[in-house]
Amino acid sequence: MGYDMGNARHIWRHEVNQTGDIARRLVETDRDASRLRRIFIPSLLIDYFRARKSIKVIQKNLLFTRRLAFEAASEIIREKDHSSELGAVDSKTREILRAEEKGFYTEKVRRKQLREIELLVDHYTVLLSSGGNNYDGMVAAAYQSKERYRSFLDRLGRMEEDVIQASVSSMRKGSRKERLDWF
Repeated sequence: MGYDMGNARHIWRHEVNQTGDIARRLVETDRDASRLRRIFIPSLLIDYFRARKSIKVIQKNLLFTRRLAFEAASEIIREKDHSSELGAVDSKTREILRAEEKGFYTEKVRRKQLREIELLVDHYTVLLSSGGNNYDGMVAAAYQSKERYRSFLDRLGRMEEDVIQASVSSMRKGSRKERLDWF
């Protein structure tokens, strides 16, 4: 099994771009304010910088599980043992949990993330070994049909939703609807 650094860069660039797009949509800055008005109205400039900071934080959080999974998959492609790499991810997340002081990262969130990471490790391993020349080519070679890829995306979406649900329940009190609205 070979390891193509170009493929790895394509995959990671796709993930960074995708999470950046998601973060920007979640933050929704004031698009009506022109750039010139931002310069002359300090409150708009401050809002702009707050939005940029929020985007970076959200993107970093979105990339957390993907980075752990991608690093593990990269090691597996380099002939490392699958179970030992998942064990290393488990250890890393346990350390993060031990260091957590605010209580936002809980054992329940960690367990849900580990399930998501396992799925992503398999996904990245298949992509890295697919032999495609770009991200779309790797996906086409790895999944061979839109239905298979859509099935993967559906499973990933459900797992991400489970992580969000666990996070929301650990961070905020109130009804389930109020917590989801807050999140």
